[in-house]
Amino acid sequence: MPSSPPRPAPWSAVLWRTALLPALLLGPGLFAPAAAQNTPAQGTSAQSAPTQPPPAPADTPAFTLADALAALTASAQYRQAQLALSVAQAQAQTAQDATGLTAGVSGSLSYGASSTAAADGTTTGSSALAGSLGASVSLPVLPWASANLSAQSAARAYALARATFAQTSATLLASVEQAFGRAVTAQLNISVAQSSLTLAQRQLAQLQAFQALNNATLPSVQTAQAAVQDAQTALQKAQAELESARRALGTLTGRDLSAATFSPDFAAAVLALTALPSKDAALGVARSFSPAIQSAQKAIADAQASLDSARRTRDLPATSLSASYGPSSSGTSKGGLSASLNLNSGVANFGYTQPFSSGTAVSTTSFALGVSSSFNFIDPAADGAVKVAQLQLQQAQAALTVQGQSLDQSVLDAYNAAQIAVQALDARQTAVTAATTVLATAQTRLSVGLATETEVLSAQIALAQAQLALTSAQVSALTSAAQLSALTGPLSGP
Repeated sequence: MPSSPPRPAPWSAVLWRTALLPALLLGPGLFAPAAAQNTPAQGTSAQSAPTQPPPAPADTPAFTLADALAALTASAQYRQAQLALSVAQAQAQTAQDATGLTAGVSGSLSYGASSTAAADGTTTGSSALAGSLGASVSLPVLPWASANLSAQSAARAYALARATFAQTSATLLASVEQAFGRAVTAQLNISVAQSSLTLAQRQLAQLQAFQALNNATLPSVQTAQAAVQDAQTALQKAQAELESARRALGTLTGRDLSAATFSPDFAAAVLALTALPSKDAALGVARSFSPAIQSAQKAIADAQASLDSARRTRDLPATSLSASYGPSSSGTSKGGLSASLNLNSGVANFGYTQPFSSGTAVSTTSFALGVSSSFNFIDPAADGAVKVAQLQLQQAQAALTVQGQSLDQSVLDAYNAAQIAVQALDARQTAVTAATTVLATAQTRLSVGLATETEVLSAQIALAQAQLALTSAQVSALTSAAQLSALTGPLSGP
């Protein structure tokens, strides 16, 4: 990699998140040359290397980061976030439905009987059956009706849920990339540990051979034995780390990766990271993407709605309007059309009632308008509610300011980390180039009898360690960029 990486044309979020990730499909394993150069150890000690897990079948393709990202939607974490969004959507729809017309029917039935005793001792009786059938509708017609306010609050909650889902998805994406990088690093660590163990065993065998000729001391042999034991322990740790990384990545992807191998080539992927967006661009879009900011903005909107409600309760008289028209019969309930509007609740009601009776009654038609109102000119409780609502609004506004400052700091930290991780790639690539040259020199010297196989193996290990460092730097660059994306969302370019 050149000392000053080229700056590609301005990239978009599509390039960053979808074009670079499938590029991980390219390239062979980094350790193929080193594995081909390794020769079996001779004269090793009685202590054998830890038992190796059975290798995957030769025809099984390596698990790539593109495979992991494609399987992300099957994970329990993604499904949980998806269900949370669905719940918020259903609640918003239910609240919106409640702002529509509500209709119902009603009825009543009564039976009465009476008797009258006359002066001559005779008794007369009478009975009557009366009732009514009616229909009614109600509609929240004023903006401050509770149904309308609930719908607005649910809509704000749904908008926040969408933002939360977007960030959760981005965070899970970063987690998958990080877990995949951990698995690749653990896999490469095993290769390094195996080569180191082979070298330690070979060195021990040589010292044991020298000891048999009285050319090596017992302490030197014991030191070599300890080196073999340390190498065996390092290999066991690397195998345990790979098992843990497989399990963590399997949890995120919903896949069984207990026997998977992972493609370690990130070279093509990091090419898209050579030009990060500007800091101003990252800070600019972070606030519109951040669920924390949207949550603080929702808290302000909710506090403002509470303050408006408290002021209406204090300043608006309790007023109700009513109107009715229709017939009424003696002995029965009044029928006909009726309408009412409560200014405080904002709900209008309309109804029609049809009375009926089995007896003879006198029917009349009437029309009536009515209004009732009351107002408390001294109401300490309502005054206190207004004051509390004002303080809650100020608190929500202050929380938004604090949250914005915290987000800016997080974005700057993530931006700097991503920038440093990208810049570190040059040094790691240079180290790989140098180690490759050293290995080539050692192999040439071996071919003319000026070097030993141990020197070649040492050079192979140095190259493997340099390649491991480069891969770790590439993983760090990818995950740092993903973590920045999780904070900022889509970015349009530098």
